[in-house]
Amino acid sequence: MDHRFTFSIFTMEINGRPTLALQAKRHADAERLCEHDRLRTKLSTITSHGTPLCDASATMKLRLANAEEAVLYRRATQSIEPSSDTNVVYLVDLDG
Repeated sequence: MDHRFTFSIFTMEINGRPTLALQAKRHADAERLCEHDRLRTKLSTITSHGTPLCDASATMKLRLANAEEAVLYRRATQSIEPSSDTNVVYLVDLDG
């Protein structure tokens, strides 16, 4: 049995709005990254049209990215050198 995995692109919806995309081997890996309080804290400091991306009561849902979101992720990361860090691509317009 072949245990190699390809990476999948996942989208995080915040309050039902596709907000960011990231790449991981498994859904569970992506969920672990998104469950950190540190991510929620960081997202609460980033704004789009004057509104924080996330607050303490925000609902965060992770799913496989659709084709359009996957293309946006690949375009944004194509010139980035591979590393062990997780690249996050915002799917919304950010302020500043």
